[in-house]
Amino acid sequence: MWILTAIYFLAFSAVIWAGFWLYAKALMYLGRRGFIAKNIVGLVVYIAFACLLVSPMFMAFSLIEAWSLAFNTDKYYMFYFLFCFLLAVVPGGIYFKNNYLNDLKSLGYFAKRQ
Repeated sequence: MWILTAIYFLAFSAVIWAGFWLYAKALMYLGRRGFIAKNIVGLVVYIAFACLLVSPMFMAFSLIEAWSLAFNTDKYYMFYFLFCFLLAVVPGGIYFKNNYLNDLKSLGYFAKRQ
């Protein structure tokens, strides 16, 4: 079960990386289109991305029922599961930060609030 969990999150790491890439591309496109597209449609894109980002956690429990039971009863497995999830998100987050964050900041996204 432990190795299968690692393989599951390794596979989802590629999906999450693709999600970060699509999220960045969509925001860059919308950022050049005007206020309504940038803010209203950008919010819809953000909600879709947030759903994609947390979907591996919820899908895992629906795919394999033993994972849900182990997550609820074994604290070590819970920590391992959450750690694998965080590790699955890291490559996409680093790629997003290194390749798109500065450009998106110049378009008005992720700006510091004053």
